[in-house]
Amino acid sequence: MGVSTIMRAPTASKENNVILSVTSKTVSVKARLGKPVLLDCGFWVDPSSPLAGMGFAVEWRYQFRGEGRLVLAYDGKTDRLADTQEEGAMLDFEGLHTKGNASLILQEAKVRHSGTYICTVYLPYLLAQTAMELEIVEPPSLSIHPSPLPLAVPGQTLVVQCEASGFAPLSLELSWEFKGADGKTRPLETGSVTGHRQAWDGTFGQTARLELDVSKMDLGTGGELTCVAVHPGGTRRASTTLSVIGFSTPTIEDSMAMVGVALVLYGLIKFVSWTFTSSGSDQADKQDKKEK
Repeated sequence: MGVSTIMRAPTASKENNVILSVTSKTVSVKARLGKPVLLDCGFWVDPSSPLAGMGFAVEWRYQFRGEGRLVLAYDGKTDRLADTQEEGAMLDFEGLHTKGNASLILQEAKVRHSGTYICTVYLPYLLAQTAMELEIVEPPSLSIHPSPLPLAVPGQTLVVQCEASGFAPLSLELSWEFKGADGKTRPLETGSVTGHRQAWDGTFGQTARLELDVSKMDLGTGGELTCVAVHPGGTRRASTTLSVIGFSTPTIEDSMAMVGVALVLYGLIKFVSWTFTSSGSDQADKQDKKEK
């Protein structure tokens, strides 16, 4: 909780009396893109103070990397909002007058909203303020190209790309995993990663490129190729199937299949041979009977 107070010490007294107090329960806030955001700010004025009935004003300001702007300003005495109000920013005016609720509501979070917000409450000749941090955190959307992957043969190199888009903030780690026919997952080389690209809505994009050398990377007959993105908003995965044909060393399953095919062919040859032999014997018997 953030607290800011203005106190006064009465004459000939060692005790301080609070005249104005501004508090916030949201010193640090993380929000998803496009969702509503509530930045808490409340104030209390000593009802016995002569300043209590002289009116108040509330101001919200935004600061980020040395730049600032006025988000919203409200004069409680005249019940007026400043013309510089930012689009989508609002107050609960009923709660403001009855409960001292000066919380700021952002109807739709955008990337540009990330930064420091300062809630300031003014009384005549006095002010108190509290600051809070808002961070818009949106995990990436992943896609693998090409998908599905073309059939690969030993000695061939496939180029695969993983597109990460729509994420904020910038922090992102892209990597590759491979799950073989044995069910075991192992990391692959990182490959190359492009620089960040910024979209119209302020979100970012990045591409990871991987060259798959089927022979050198020991990919067997293929398996599942996965792109992994680690981001403050969460870990995301996208997978595609890799199939390798013409694999030089047969697996146990391949060997058993070959034996099965050989047995079937052997049985078929024996059956055809027996059929021709039997047919030839019958014809010879018939010929002997005619001669007799």
